Amino acid sequence: MTAAGTRPRIGFLFPGQSSEYVGMGVELHREHPLFRAGIDRHADQFRRLTGVGPLDVFADPAAQTRAELLQPAVFLLQVALAEFWTSCGVRPDAVVGHSLGEYAAACVAGVFGVEEGLELVSARGRAFAAVPGAGRMVAVGGPDPAELERLVAAHGGAASVAAYNAPERIVVSGTDTAMGELAAAFERRGWLTIPLETTHAFHSTLVAPAVPALVAAAGRIRHRTPAVPLALNLTGGWAAGGELGAEYWGRQLTSPVRFAAGVRALMDGGGTVFLEVGPGRTLTTAGRAQSDGSELWLAGLSPRTPDSVTVLEHLTRLEEAGIPVDWVRYHAPFRAMGRTVGDRPGADRPTPAPSTELPFRIERIVMHESGSAAGSGVAVVRHRVGETAREVVDVSVVDDAGRPVVEVFGLELGAGTGDEAGGPDQLSPEEAERLLASLDTLTEDQLHALLPLWTGPDASTPVGSTEE
Repeated sequence: MTAAGTRPRIGFLFPGQSSEYVGMGVELHREHPLFRAGIDRHADQFRRLTGVGPLDVFADPAAQTRAELLQPAVFLLQVALAEFWTSCGVRPDAVVGHSLGEYAAACVAGVFGVEEGLELVSARGRAFAAVPGAGRMVAVGGPDPAELERLVAAHGGAASVAAYNAPERIVVSGTDTAMGELAAAFERRGWLTIPLETTHAFHSTLVAPAVPALVAAAGRIRHRTPAVPLALNLTGGWAAGGELGAEYWGRQLTSPVRFAAGVRALMDGGGTVFLEVGPGRTLTTAGRAQSDGSELWLAGLSPRTPDSVTVLEHLTRLEEAGIPVDWVRYHAPFRAMGRTVGDRPGADRPTPAPSTELPFRIERIVMHESGSAAGSGVAVVRHRVGETAREVVDVSVVDDAGRPVVEVFGLELGAGTGDEAGGPDQLSPEEAERLLASLDTLTEDQLHALLPLWTGPDASTPVGSTEE
């Protein structure tokens, strides 16, 4: 528990390769200027190092199969997300990364700058690209780590423990033959065994040929003592002065990732809020496995949820947990642009198919205590391509100080039909535009009165509560 009047301690968790997905960060780049600035600031360097732009890798499945493109893209996505969260007032008290994610963690901790990190991670990606993809990796739910280690050791250099992710959650890596034999041995013991889709047998001797080029590249970069506490993959403990350098990254490449110990160090250091800074939920899932349930775990970006919905939900939950959110900074770019629904970002986006009636559906609404204050509205509107074209709108009504009055997450336009049981009321496109345009001067009471027109009389929720 956090003492009254004190801010909870926040840990940033940076995932490794295989957390990526096609389209990661693309929507947030399009919709929020703070995140976009963090990516665009380094886009020229990224293009010089890789020959393509970062958004090209974020959105292209073929590019994500190439280590020399994917690894620097994941790094840049993560450090830009960290800058975004920090701009919103969410600053880490400690950080830990997983494999490739440790480079972003080190950068955020101040060990090296973003430009230096991009140079280093690009060199890492090129080194991996020069190593033939061989071997594979298997995740194991092994209740007896000592027995698992004994089985792995019996295969000599053909197999390695690649990661200790959580209690009873271990990853092994090695040749195809060794992994097949080990998987059979694990299954005979009744252990859950899951083959992983990876380009290489990471953290094994099979990737050792990439070490010399990586160490040479790291040797050209000045490493500083972390300004933010950093838990290390190699030891699971805190980084000390002089411990991080070129040789560290070479050993990290072929040694087990001790993430379970690293996240335990953050928890023992007083961390109660953990934010996965990157795509996916692998690290928050692993961290929660050794949690007593008192911590708050917030997953990363997901292909199943619009980025702006994830961001607004996380900021709301962080504020509820006692972390002061800088809503003024969050909303400032939108207010500076004077954005309204009629002034939508992405003028070249596909136009939704014509429809005579466009229903609305609201997934979640949060009413804040500053209820009666008049405020200005921000409506982020974007096109989502699916079987049926539709608009997705996130609404945040704020008071004059930038504090949220009402937030509506996942307001979908054209997401269903009025014939569905319990479906939303039908609105013409003109009426929908008129209602959304009114956000410029909308108060909470006015929005509260409009919600039944959008989704029926039970759409809104009491002040301070949420509806999933």
